Amino acid sequence: MMHVLKYALIALGALLACVVLAVAIVLLVNVAGMDADATYELRGRYKPSADGKTYLVVEHDNGGGCGTLSLDGKPWPVPLDEAGETTPGVHTIECGGEIEFEIQSGSIYYFDYWGP
Repeated sequence: MMHVLKYALIALGALLACVVLAVAIVLLVNVAGMDADATYELRGRYKPSADGKTYLVVEHDNGGGCGTLSLDGKPWPVPLDEAGETTPGVHTIECGGEIEFEIQSGSIYYFDYWGP
């Protein structure tokens, strides 16, 4: 009986070690993928632009089923993941929902979250 308990505890310990290792790997990958120069906020992140101009990069199109993506009521002609020059200030992005966010002057804003 003691041998069975001993092996069960070893197996449980090995399983726990695997879970801890998997969590550590996920955390490491997420931290390594972060942009050290950027400031993160709810809708995305922003960082200073190299030329001092103001840009928007839409990284997520809310599932893509919304039709035309628009910024401040006008179609946004820039493809996903590409920077388009815009003005600083509060903007409204629309694609199946409407969300307000602010772009700082002289920065690149990477929009990637449509949730609440």
